[in-house]
Amino acid sequence: MKKFVLILSLVLIAIVLSGCTQQSPDSSIPTADDTLTGTDDSMMDDGAMDDSGAAAETHIIQITQEGFSPSPLTIKQGDTVIWENNTASTTRWPASAQHPTHTVYPGSGIEKCGTAEQPNIFDACGGVGPGESFSFTFNEKGEWFYHDHLDPTKFGQVIVE
Repeated sequence: MKKFVLILSLVLIAIVLSGCTQQSPDSSIPTADDTLTGTDDSMMDDGAMDDSGAAAETHIIQITQEGFSPSPLTIKQGDTVIWENNTASTTRWPASAQHPTHTVYPGSGIEKCGTAEQPNIFDACGGVGPGESFSFTFNEKGEWFYHDHLDPTKFGQVIVE
């Protein structure tokens, strides 16, 4: 009986440990809640590939009191950009141009905020507070202007090659 309990305990421990080491398929996709560190404006995503077979990158745009930096930012198709709000007390709302509709980036539009289409549009769909971030993956090549919906005098550009 003791051997049976011991074996059963070992099997259960092995099952629990194997479950703890598995990752979900989407674990490499950054979200607004992910915190990335580094001194570079870009970071490599582990596993994601762009159309040419090169690894996709994640780029950081700092949101400051003065606006967005760097701007313009040149990236590859399939790369992700994370806007990090580094202001002390100002909420920002990065979104595709043109104010107030946000329709310049293909498929985007402020009317899609709060719908099932929201994850696919270039729009934070709300304020990004100090210390928070918003991310978007650019799958369309082009020169994409964006702005702060809460202060349209603040704007930037992402160039997707």
